[in-house]
Amino acid sequence: MQRPLNRALAAAALALALASTAQAQVGLTSTTATVTLNATKTSTLTVTPTTSTATLASITDNSNANNFSNTALTTSWNLTSGTTVRLVGWFGTPASALANGAALIPSTNVEGGINGGGFTAFTGAAVGGVGVAGGTLQLFSQGVAAINYFSSRVDQLNLRLNLVGFPTTTAGLYTGTLNVAAVVQ
Repeated sequence: MQRPLNRALAAAALALALASTAQAQVGLTSTTATVTLNATKTSTLTVTPTTSTATLASITDNSNANNFSNTALTTSWNLTSGTTVRLVGWFGTPASALANGAALIPSTNVEGGINGGGFTAFTGAAVGGVGVAGGTLQLFSQGVAAINYFSSRVDQLNLRLNLVGFPTTTAGLYTGTLNVAAVVQ
């Protein structure tokens, strides 16, 4: 009878051992692991015109009252650094800002301004690498800092031909391309 008793004791000992092991595992936690998350938002800077064409119905020689139709420009930015957003306009070839065949009007006779402010000719140098020498005009300069690194503004672009003292223009359609871009400095 010793054998069944030994078996019973062995079975009881095994049951106790398993029960205590199971009880010891309740509430057991592992060490804490961490995962670093990195997400990047790319900086953006855009200029969007309400219309891509400004027109002047009829050129008047020897006058500075040759106003093109206005267009609004929306400049938007989402930055991480910089102190200034500048809007720059320029003509790729200043000697022929507008052309009618061989008849040319240079950028020195094209003037621009923002929001009804004064007019200035497109005669400046590139700004922050934007534009060309002799055919560029900074249209605005907006200070930025952490408080407004994400912002936008809408401006009325005013353009005119100043033909005071300029030779009589040839009849026909004069066309040209004004480039506009923003730069962060």
